[in-house]
Amino acid sequence: MNKKYTLLCAVLAGLIVTGVSANAIIRSTCNYDPTTGYYTYDGQVYAHGTMNSAYQCALSGILPKIVSDSLGMYGNVLTKERALELIETNKINKEKVNE
Repeated sequence: MNKKYTLLCAVLAGLIVTGVSANAIIRSTCNYDPTTGYYTYDGQVYAHGTMNSAYQCALSGILPKIVSDSLGMYGNVLTKERALELIETNKINKEKVNE
């Protein structure tokens, strides 16, 4: 019986470590510079990323403020609506991370 608990604890610890590691990887994959807002991909630096790249950061709640402040500013109505959705998604997910 003791071996079962030991095995269960080892599996549980492994799952926790995996989850923490995955979270660290996801959090480090936002390619926006938090100071300049520049987007870096494959060793190249760009003045702007894409809505999809911003969305990926927003899902983790790590979209930099400098990026969210300018998100959708040059777009049409649909682009601006999408930008507001991303900003809200980022805000919600940032709150979840900080709980």
